[in-house]
Amino acid sequence: LVENSIDALSTEILIEIFDGGLSSIRIVDNGCGIEKKELKKALMPHATSKISSIKDLDNITSLGFRGEALASIASVSKIKISSKTKNDEIGAEISSHGGEIFPIIESGVKTGTEITVNNLFYNAPVRAKFLKSVKSEENEISAFVSRFILGNPNISFKYIVDGKLLLQSFGDGIESAFISVYGTDTLKNCFYIDTIKNGIKINGYIGKHYFTKPNRGHQTLFVNKRFVIDQTVSSSISNAYSPYLMKRQYPFYVLNLQMPTDFVDVNVHPNKTQIRFLNNQVVYGSIFSIISKVLDGSSEILNIVSDNILKQGNLKKNTNVLNNDYVKHNSFSNNINAFDNLTFSDVNKKEKENEDAFLENKAFLENLEKNKNFSYINTNKNANEPDIKQETFSLSQDYKVIGQALNTYLILESLGDLYFIDQHAAHERILYDKILESFEKQNFAVQPLLIPFILNVNSKESDFIISKTEFFSKIGVEIEEFGINTFKVSTLPSFISDINLNKFFNELLADVNVLKNITVIDVLKEEFAQKACKSAIKSGDELTQMEIDELLILLKENSNLKCPHGRPVVVKIQRTEIDKWFKRIV
Repeated sequence: LVENSIDALSTEILIEIFDGGLSSIRIVDNGCGIEKKELKKALMPHATSKISSIKDLDNITSLGFRGEALASIASVSKIKISSKTKNDEIGAEISSHGGEIFPIIESGVKTGTEITVNNLFYNAPVRAKFLKSVKSEENEISAFVSRFILGNPNISFKYIVDGKLLLQSFGDGIESAFISVYGTDTLKNCFYIDTIKNGIKINGYIGKHYFTKPNRGHQTLFVNKRFVIDQTVSSSISNAYSPYLMKRQYPFYVLNLQMPTDFVDVNVHPNKTQIRFLNNQVVYGSIFSIISKVLDGSSEILNIVSDNILKQGNLKKNTNVLNNDYVKHNSFSNNINAFDNLTFSDVNKKEKENEDAFLENKAFLENLEKNKNFSYINTNKNANEPDIKQETFSLSQDYKVIGQALNTYLILESLGDLYFIDQHAAHERILYDKILESFEKQNFAVQPLLIPFILNVNSKESDFIISKTEFFSKIGVEIEEFGINTFKVSTLPSFISDINLNKFFNELLADVNVLKNITVIDVLKEEFAQKACKSAIKSGDELTQMEIDELLILLKENSNLKCPHGRPVVVKIQRTEIDKWFKRIV
């Protein structure tokens, strides 16, 4: 409906919904309107006013076909269309209930079109069952509206949800539109790009090197003002950022590409979010080159980054302006040229290899955490070296303390065998289990934050956090909605009062777009492990006999033989293996 308003050359568009759009959706615009004699056709299948000949299909500049969409909507709702052109003295109105069209009547509507869709799927209960919750549907619509604002900065949008104004833009340019969606803080953390490369006009915002997000949900791309999801563009930007990104970090961007319509095919998918470029390599290389030069601090940045942004003080006019903000990657200057001859398939293959390696490593670490009987196997040993294994060990059995070795390992003798205890891993495990026990028993105080933490997320992340609100409350984290896709954290439990909330939420939301079983516990356990690690005895600390005895007493009450990160706490060397070293036995 909004795309139709945009195609009608509207400069002002009002979007109002109730109950996540299930009760009512209303779109009001000041566009060219629909003539009275054409109103009935607008509700007919396969009807459109947006093409006049078969040749138009090869040069599509509009966003959607009004008639086809309206006919589908009309069949599953109660819809009313009121419209007036500038040449009409009075407007006209047509209604339809479940596809049954009523006679056209006069309407006092202003120039433009107003469409109201009520009781969506009232006559299709099976379809209604597949809808998400009211809040989830609202968040999805909010995400769409945000994209409309970002992709159409010269149109004024007003977005009202259940009677409350949630978003508003004023049609006065891209910077104003960006601020209305993301705020001034995000603007300060971005570069504004406005340039042309190989006939492709590229403009919009990219996050600075340090401004990353936990998933790809904060990446917005428009091609000829149409929101799309494209692997070629995504890969080119990711590879341009790769020297500056840690694992599981993703760049932030809002970019618009303008190119000849015959250079891109928009008829790849019914929802038009997938497209096909005439030449992937040209698109890939152009975007990679521009993003790389901006991030690398090339002297060409002054021709890429808009003068308007330079005047705001975000950048200074000198060729080293970007090099002061980060440690430059040693080999990155060679990467730009290297990608000139690299096909998109090569890049995609490399990304797949990295992803497979990451998933393999992740699975290995998860296995360590689950398998309590894990044994260390020295894969580099020769055939004559003994096996050194971590085996079940309990300090309830008789033992003799030999002492401390290398200021790192405690050596014990028990039942004719030797045990090496990693003092740091042992203490870390003890502290971790105590923190976890306090957490599970809710034996902790709640501390208010001096300054509340503000979290900005996307619609899917918002749904996830809302679904966990009750759990957050139980563990002493007071989190509440603070605007559209924004939350405020006011309190924290005492045991994580010094937590890095940015890092915590980045970890929590890292896979929210692909995984359904993310738990707050999993992320908190990692925080507990880090806290225990920082507080534990370190490797290299020389311990007194009293300290050794105290650590062994604590370890006596703990049967876990791995630190929270999966490293062994105790390694056993059997007497028979030692005898083999000295050839006492064969």
